[in-house]
Amino acid sequence: MKKRAIKIFWVCMAVLLFAAGLRFLTDLLNPGYAYTKNKEFLEEGEMYDILFFGNSHMTNAVYPMELWHDYGIASYNLAGYGNQIPTTYWMMEYALECSNPKLIVMDCAHLKVEEKVQTKELLHAQIDCLPLNRDKWRMLCDLIEDPKERLEFVWDFSVYHDRWWDLGQGDFEKESNVEKGAKIEIDVVSPQGLADRPAQADPFTSTGTDYLRRIIEECQSRGIELLLVYLPYSASAQEWQEAFCAEQMAEEYGVPYLNFLELSVVDLAVDSYDPHEHLNGSGGRKVTDYLGAYIDRHYEIADHRGEEAYSGWDEDYRRYTDYKLQCTSSLEALDKYLMMLADPAFDCCVYVSGEAAVWGRDEKYMPLIESLSGGKAEKLEEAAALGEDYFLVLDHKSGQVYESVGGESLQAECSFGQVRYEAGKEESKALYLQDGEENYLHVTPQGNEAAVQIVVLDSEKGSIVDVKRFDGKLAVYTE
Repeated sequence: MKKRAIKIFWVCMAVLLFAAGLRFLTDLLNPGYAYTKNKEFLEEGEMYDILFFGNSHMTNAVYPMELWHDYGIASYNLAGYGNQIPTTYWMMEYALECSNPKLIVMDCAHLKVEEKVQTKELLHAQIDCLPLNRDKWRMLCDLIEDPKERLEFVWDFSVYHDRWWDLGQGDFEKESNVEKGAKIEIDVVSPQGLADRPAQADPFTSTGTDYLRRIIEECQSRGIELLLVYLPYSASAQEWQEAFCAEQMAEEYGVPYLNFLELSVVDLAVDSYDPHEHLNGSGGRKVTDYLGAYIDRHYEIADHRGEEAYSGWDEDYRRYTDYKLQCTSSLEALDKYLMMLADPAFDCCVYVSGEAAVWGRDEKYMPLIESLSGGKAEKLEEAAALGEDYFLVLDHKSGQVYESVGGESLQAECSFGQVRYEAGKEESKALYLQDGEENYLHVTPQGNEAAVQIVVLDSEKGSIVDVKRFDGKLAVYTE
């Protein structure tokens, strides 16, 4: 009897060890996108007062950490790449089981689509991190028609078992997303153009409209405020009809609605990440700023800054700012660099040589500098027209913009300290900051200078965090 008990014990131990090893390998081989993106929400879902849902339009357009810094709003971006409205509905259902938000903001893009799932790969990226429970099983039964195909979502080892040669350090040390579910995209691409607003709406019904109704009715039954939005991008005539349909449904249910296609919030010429659908970092910050101000005016959402339970959020914001700085400092293209500096977290001094023909090289550079200054660069066109040197100081904390054209020197007292720009002769041009003696303008004795020179400062600390120079071809400058 005793030998039999020992044998059973060791069999049980072997089964447990095998199961634990298999679980470890399953987690290791999973690429972990959804885990890193939504890890903090899954661990602390009850902390968030606002949840953002939708597809990649929302992922790239709304930045929760900016809302925290500006309003003390605790929010999370649960949108996912390729999410159709049915997938978004089930993600919301799952999220509401571990959270109690005051407000949900829902993007209505792709409302006319009939498919519930765009691809299985994108669905895996969104839901693999969700622990299997009743809600996930209901989700799978609704979104995946073939019962056999549901098994790979219950146990995804069969999908990722051959990733051995792709494993890297990130697979062993999966980190959380410092952007609380959002994703800043870094590029500046000319858009294909926003279609003209159609004269009238052509009503339609689809799988998307059916599930949007379910979303609205679920929020109303739970007493959760809902804000529907149609985010800005180079929409086609058909996509305008989606925006109209969402507006009609919002009116039917008495739900607030923001159609960004009709709002002059972004400039697609400098705020687009790709030709058609997605915003870059500057576009996302503009949308976030607009939504933050709208929410602050129309909803009673708590400001948690200074509360003990949210003491870690200030450190989260520091990590987020460091991440943005790291991304920006690594850039070697002037257009991307200027786009990322259109951010209140950074102050800057920008020098553009009039002899470098920067103005005529590409028509996007002037709009990028205008966007960087928040539309306050009043002397920019004068410098471009005359082909003269241009110097800009941007001080976010004080809200001031200082400019110089041609041989005009400039001196200003900024929140980060004194700025002294000496235009002088070609070989004696100089920029001194914060009572220091270092000249931040690179000019050789022969007058051979970088075409564009930028000094970046942390707007909170006032410290210099990056210096970047670009040559006449607008590549990173080297002597």
